[in-house]
Amino acid sequence: MEAGLQNKIESIQVLRFFAAFSVMLVHTPIFEFGHWGVDIFFVISGFIMMYITEKNNNFFLIKRFIRIIPLYWILTLGVFVIATLKPEYLNNTTANIEDLIKSLLFIPFNKNGVGHYPVLFLGWTLNFEIIFYLLFSLSLFISKKYKFILCSSALIIFYFSCSALSKENFIFYAYANDMLFEFIYGMLAFIIWDKYASAIKTNFLINLSLLILFFIITIFFFNSNFPVFISRGIPAFLMIIYVLFLLNDFKFPKILITLGDASFCIYLLHPYVIQFFYKVFEIGNYNTFIQFINTVLITLIIFIISIYIFKFIERPINISLKKKFNL
Repeated sequence: MEAGLQNKIESIQVLRFFAAFSVMLVHTPIFEFGHWGVDIFFVISGFIMMYITEKNNNFFLIKRFIRIIPLYWILTLGVFVIATLKPEYLNNTTANIEDLIKSLLFIPFNKNGVGHYPVLFLGWTLNFEIIFYLLFSLSLFISKKYKFILCSSALIIFYFSCSALSKENFIFYAYANDMLFEFIYGMLAFIIWDKYASAIKTNFLINLSLLILFFIITIFFFNSNFPVFISRGIPAFLMIIYVLFLLNDFKFPKILITLGDASFCIYLLHPYVIQFFYKVFEIGNYNTFIQFINTVLITLIIFIISIYIFKFIERPINISLKKKFNL
């Protein structure tokens, strides 16, 4: 989950917020839908990596680590402290030092037998991001001109290699996930946008027609039995294409841009805020209307906390580290 953009594209920032909000709905008991938020994030990551390295790819990997690691480590350590002092607030997380170390180093492990989940629950997606960054960095080193082909090939080879070895080791099993292909969608989206964005002009009727077509295709794929990288990945790809081409000049409210900036924190933090309120205040025991009102309040709390963390912790740390490394 990219934590910011150089010369950020506002429509992508808003889409990042939409993705984080979708994932948040999944973990809200009253809704429990929005799984494709992760798929949108992966496609966005592919797009962003192509975008930010188009003119300057110096210190690519260091910049990515600076974006991702500080907040992830801070929140991971925070969850570990909770697991130590108040484990009843958590579901399957225990204060295990080995799990903590593996989480901080982005090494997949089977957490208490429930699957590929680091100490910080949604950190499993960052494990995929790190693999993508490493393969993309290698591709850049070999050839900036052919980074798309090289990285796409590397992702495909990596996936099939992990699939072949998935029974040998849990790490291979964790990475044998076809969602890796969604990074390719994002890189492809950049190539399409970069080549054709300036040539496409639309009016209201075309925009509306394409939006309706997008929803029809999305519903078809969502109701299919295709693998995830198709059933949710294709709609995520089409959504980004739609946003880039047809909403890129739209003036979004500033609050949506701000929430897009804070989307990384919203994404990582929200399960614990939701869980806290449901466990401590037992919100689930109330009727649907009361749960809905509480959900709205919890959502606002998550947004406010995330914006403050972004402004006073995440961004200052990123700026400080960039200055330290002269980036």
